[in-house]
Amino acid sequence: MSAQTLSQQVTIASSGSIPPYVYSESDTGIQLDIIREALTLSGHSLKIRYLSNNRGLSFLKTKNVDGVINVPAGISHLFYSDSTIEYQNGVTALKSSELKISEISDLQALRVVGFQNASNYFGAEFKAMSLKNDHYDEVVNQLAQLNMLFRNRCDAIVMDHRIYNYYFNTYKDELGFNQATVFYKILPPSPRYVAFHNEALRDSFNKGLQQLKESGRHQEIIDQYLHSTH
Repeated sequence: MSAQTLSQQVTIASSGSIPPYVYSESDTGIQLDIIREALTLSGHSLKIRYLSNNRGLSFLKTKNVDGVINVPAGISHLFYSDSTIEYQNGVTALKSSELKISEISDLQALRVVGFQNASNYFGAEFKAMSLKNDHYDEVVNQLAQLNMLFRNRCDAIVMDHRIYNYYFNTYKDELGFNQATVFYKILPPSPRYVAFHNEALRDSFNKGLQQLKESGRHQEIIDQYLHSTH
């Protein structure tokens, strides 16, 4: 790669705020800080564009952005980075519902609300459930998932446990999230990548990311957010 390429500003698309991973109002969060510092170590600067998951992917394919975070794996003609972080996805339901959920098939008869594009993240069995279940829905706003759960407009929500804890702790008093819940760990941890359209840029990013992990700074960033109220 040329010196000019190495010093370029890299534009990465992200959906709106995904606390504690992305805070759009400050361009910070676990994921953005990891990506920014990995790019800095590889000689780049970061510019963030906030687009929906689907629009971000469209911009990437037309090369209007250099990369997108949280793209489902396996899309052809894209170059995926190493994992920047693992999301801890699972299913959350009200304890009072006394649901028996030990595998994905147990969701088939329930009113389930996932985040946008969730049906593409968890493999063939989850995808099949989402297609066969007439009461499966997806929303862009993840706070809306908690609102629906605590107002009994759905039986269960699919989301990352760190994201759930952030919204619950931030809005429990204001929005009346006052019931006990159960987290069903039926989904594997989800590695989150940056998908690039340029292989050399992906390789450069990976080198910076590896340095960040080996130095211990990667874990420091995670701990800093999980131990603060932001």
